[in-house]
Amino acid sequence: MNQLLKTKKGFTLMELLTVVIIIGILSSVALPQYRKVIERSRFTKAQVMAKSLYDSCERLVAEWGGETYGDLQNMGASARQAHAQGIRRFDVGGVNDLPAGIRYVGNNVRKLQGSGFEYTMGTSNCSVVIRRTVGPYQDTTIWYAGGQFIKCTSNTDGCYVYGVQD
Repeated sequence: MNQLLKTKKGFTLMELLTVVIIIGILSSVALPQYRKVIERSRFTKAQVMAKSLYDSCERLVAEWGGETYGDLQNMGASARQAHAQGIRRFDVGGVNDLPAGIRYVGNNVRKLQGSGFEYTMGTSNCSVVIRRTVGPYQDTTIWYAGGQFIKCTSNTDGCYVYGVQD
């Protein structure tokens, strides 16, 4: 009778292998999706930065009474100096007060870099070019103008991951 009450404790090798295989299959499906979600969240930060730069440029054009950003470049020397100081601000902070992780690229007042992206202001309008500088979607380039993302180029599926169509 005592032998009937004794039960076998533990798992067999087949049961353990089955569990390991199931976990492996689930992780092989979930990990790439997780990486895409993380990359989309990074791009969301880049979108916010691009919109801030675009809006700042539009406000600057309105302050100076120009029709386009290119009009500001045709002003006299004193106006250009004030314009350069204004565009350097970007309304995202002064030279020494940029958002965390964002910095100017050298002395270029129209190029910022940070969080794996590079932001370049357009020369004739307030468009902003965003380029991914590191990571799996490196060199994905996206143009932001007129309140929307208008173009995307990439050697990989970066445009798809970021949700911007060509």
